[in-house]
Amino acid sequence: MLKSPDDLAALAEFHCVLLRGLPGTGKSTLAQRLALEHGFIHLEADHHFVVDGVYRFDPARVADAHAIVARDALAALQAGRRVVVANTHVRLWEMAAVIGAARLANRSFCVVECTGTWPNVHDVPAEAMRRMRERWEPLPAEFGAVSFSISAD
Repeated sequence: MLKSPDDLAALAEFHCVLLRGLPGTGKSTLAQRLALEHGFIHLEADHHFVVDGVYRFDPARVADAHAIVARDALAALQAGRRVVVANTHVRLWEMAAVIGAARLANRSFCVVECTGTWPNVHDVPAEAMRRMRERWEPLPAEFGAVSFSISAD
């Protein structure tokens, strides 16, 4: 469980940190902390759904948003920067482009499974959450996933 700044420092040893979890599990919060405290570039598909400061999810643009994240991750990693990518990554293949970017750039990466339980900031409907839970694919053991929670204390 990641709870202290020392735990975040351990993640800062990687060039690319992929965060996965359902909405409301703390992905964006952890990504923001890694960016602020350790200089990571924070990338996530949700950033591409903010229009005039308002989040407007458009399912027709999901593939494009993920492609842009992978492209930006590769460019940053090739330039020697560190990135944190915060997306649900419900299915394992959804991480493939970013993992491929890290491998192509010859940079280290880790996958962190976020397990917090807060209200999701985008008001994802309960039915959509249920469908995501049903489709969830666990990480293979070789990924060495790190489970974490962020506490308010």
